[in-house]
Amino acid sequence: MENSGEQFDVIVIGAGIMGSSTAYQTSKRGHKTLLLEQFDFLHHRGSSHGESRTLRATYPEDYYSRLVIESSHLWEEAESEIGYKVYFKSPQFDMGLSDDKSLRAVIASCRKNSIPHRVLDQRQVHEEFSGRIQLAENWVGVLSDLGGVIKPTKAVSMFQTLALKNGAVLRDNSEVFDIKKDDVRDGVFVCTRNGESFWGRKCVVTVGAWMNKLVQSVTGLVLPIQPLETCVCYWKIKQGHEEEFTIQGGFPTFASYGEPYIYGTPSLEFPGLIKIPVHGGQRCEPDKRTWSPAPMILDSLRQWIRERFGDRVDSTGPASNNRFGRLD
Repeated sequence: MENSGEQFDVIVIGAGIMGSSTAYQTSKRGHKTLLLEQFDFLHHRGSSHGESRTLRATYPEDYYSRLVIESSHLWEEAESEIGYKVYFKSPQFDMGLSDDKSLRAVIASCRKNSIPHRVLDQRQVHEEFSGRIQLAENWVGVLSDLGGVIKPTKAVSMFQTLALKNGAVLRDNSEVFDIKKDDVRDGVFVCTRNGESFWGRKCVVTVGAWMNKLVQSVTGLVLPIQPLETCVCYWKIKQGHEEEFTIQGGFPTFASYGEPYIYGTPSLEFPGLIKIPVHGGQRCEPDKRTWSPAPMILDSLRQWIRERFGDRVDSTGPASNNRFGRLD
């Protein structure tokens, strides 16, 4: 194993959104940082690619809400440094049965964290969204201001660019298979399949769905982690209603509590299409996937779209499946 001779304060393994933002923050603090990625940078094989992810402060777990509130300011800070936008703000709308435990926890979290919000009944939701969102009589909605869409591939690129600007070293196509503790100098050697070894005082592992593979390679342990393959579907907005489902038209990011849990974003990345997937997915190995949605998931989505959006969105089938999918 050839030692590169380079020494780093921090070595980050995995250059998705978590790893790239970590490299940005550590290099910003003056730490000599190395960011390693097993595939090409900006690849489509993990969970940090594509054109939209929701950002919201309304979570059943109140500690998560506090993190999101802080992160919204950090997103704006990074945007000001790079000079372009990756975070597009919108309202956030959560909905479900009035007695749904998770939705009640969302409301409690909003109160605990002083998140401005309104709890709306069926009639109020109809008035608020001019009939665009329809709730059953025993449903309620929670409308808050802190929501929006993050463009993930653009965000990963932003963090990598800022990390480079701060002096970080970035290396792709460098799969790590071993991490060895250096007791003499109080650090670690990080070894890649390219035959290189790097030394660092600290090592941050952000490999997502490949965590079990790396941990087993390094320690022999098998973690209780199960990656899921999700399929992201886009549905056609019927002619004449396209502008009603845009951020500019006041449409929110949204989440529907129940079984299954469904979420979505305003029409943004593909004009005339709206993103409506099911949260979760099929068990998989990250290097062996089907790249196809389960039929039962599509059936659930069709029914939900008919009930929530009526004749404004074509529920016969998705106009586009994100065939790259993503891993959770």
